[in-house]
Amino acid sequence: MSTTDVPKLKRILTFDLMRGYFLLIIILNHLNFYPNGFGWFTMEGRLLVSAAEGFFLISGIVLGIIRGAKMVDQPFKQVARLLLKRSLQLYVTIVILVLLFTFIGWWFYLGNPGLKYNIAPLDTNIFSLIWQTLTLQYSYGWADYLRLYCWFLLFSPLALWLLRRGLWYVLMAASVFVWLLFPGASDIPSATQELLQPLSWQLIFFGGLTVGFYWPKITQWWSQLTTRTRRWATWGVVSLAVLTFIVNIFIAYGGAMLLPIGTILAEQLREISGTLYRDFFDKEAMPIARIALFSLWFSAAFWIFHRFERIIVRAFGWLLLPFGQNSLYVYTLHAFIIFFVHLYFTDTTLLWNFLISISIIGLILLAIRHKLLMKIIPR
Repeated sequence: MSTTDVPKLKRILTFDLMRGYFLLIIILNHLNFYPNGFGWFTMEGRLLVSAAEGFFLISGIVLGIIRGAKMVDQPFKQVARLLLKRSLQLYVTIVILVLLFTFIGWWFYLGNPGLKYNIAPLDTNIFSLIWQTLTLQYSYGWADYLRLYCWFLLFSPLALWLLRRGLWYVLMAASVFVWLLFPGASDIPSATQELLQPLSWQLIFFGGLTVGFYWPKITQWWSQLTTRTRRWATWGVVSLAVLTFIVNIFIAYGGAMLLPIGTILAEQLREISGTLYRDFFDKEAMPIARIALFSLWFSAAFWIFHRFERIIVRAFGWLLLPFGQNSLYVYTLHAFIIFFVHLYFTDTTLLWNFLISISIIGLILLAIRHKLLMKIIPR
């Protein structure tokens, strides 16, 4: 594919808005101060699909556009150098964060009920801890997904090399093969699942990278379809997404919010929700059911954000765009804030939880506007 074959690519605000939207959900769910008035917005992380998948898919798509489609006529060495440099930057960031959070927890906050779980035991050999951190075997803190992004960027040059040669099917076949290497979720402990998570989640990222690389051709193909075909396809996807979303909400919340606690139906709904997650929607394993449901919801969300982009920008652009356009910075900064908020505050009343929640969002927005540590924290 040559840049002469497709229209000039412009920044896609829809993706910035969506990424900002997903980041807000991630931040509020990591804080987990509920009720706070935003439960309708975040669904309290109780759905069968999370905002994190959307964040990674958009990251892959945007990377495919910026480093793939836009730079397709540039020397491959230049593209690979940029990707590897970014991967190294994130690697250094995650290593520093993991060690920093661990040492702070050890020295000042052991025994504090708000200390994030899964911190290494205090008697862990310091050299072993450093080695496991350097090899990304040990992860701690609220920025753990940087580890996944670091791995994906490391292999992105190979992926783009294949895409430049039209071998997208080889890339997708390899990605599916790696996804299949993830063992059954019930066969391994949760710590091992988290360690192996890059195997399953790379399918989302490299799927997005492929979509981004071919974005000009995909949009051209879509525009060449008849209006009737596009309308039926769009409303079919959106309708099915809304239907499954409502069903998921009822399963997740019906027992807790719509039915008296202890009733047979309430208990059955809670059991159904747990069974569905365990057998078909495990977050680390990323089974096919979760991928399918996420793809459906993401497609519908993209249409909604794109269709009402101007309205969303006017109403919420002041918040979503800064977050979406500085996503890694926001994600890294929120890790620090959430870590310390949990140590000094607890969730209580709705008003208190609301004030803490909007204060965190406000602090991050203020940091963006004043470019606080932006020369150090990756954007």
